[in-house]
Amino acid sequence: AEKGQHAQAVSLLRSALARYRNTTIGARLQKNLNLLALVGQPAPPLQETQYLGPKPLTLASLKGSPVLLFFWAHWCVDCKAEVPVIARLKQEFAPEGLIVMGPTQLYGYAAQGNDASPEQEKAYIEAVRERYYSSLLDMPVPLSKQNFNAYGASTTPTLVVLNRAGQVAMYHPGAVSYEELRAAVQKVMAR
Repeated sequence: AEKGQHAQAVSLLRSALARYRNTTIGARLQKNLNLLALVGQPAPPLQETQYLGPKPLTLASLKGSPVLLFFWAHWCVDCKAEVPVIARLKQEFAPEGLIVMGPTQLYGYAAQGNDASPEQEKAYIEAVRERYYSSLLDMPVPLSKQNFNAYGASTTPTLVVLNRAGQVAMYHPGAVSYEELRAAVQKVMAR
């Protein structure tokens, strides 16, 4: 892609993803494909049958509203550090229609890396949310590994901004500064 062969890079990643989707590198391949090809495309739907906090709406039902997706993990230090940025943007732009959702997934463990059943891990995630995400407790949290796979969220946090048409306007694995994320949100708010 850096050598001007964008189409070939996308093709290579799609081929590798078809072959390795169900392996440990599947999410990384999806992330790299998304970095090259997701912006401007319709946002992949989220699975929202399991969730924490308020019941999430489907992305299809949110067309017409700008959306900020904040993929996070209960063990992720960078995610906790990103909370003030997300909370500030939510406070600033929710009155103008910004919807913030925070997809996460189960990893099979809880405190100190101890194995946990799904119910134990959900309880642990709730405790983490209450302690570190208290300014975002009204944020719907779809709970699904499929969401992470669809968005290639092998890095947490992963931040995705959707425009009012339901298309991806920004895809960013890793933490983002307030200024950079605000600029992306402001751009989709204006349209």
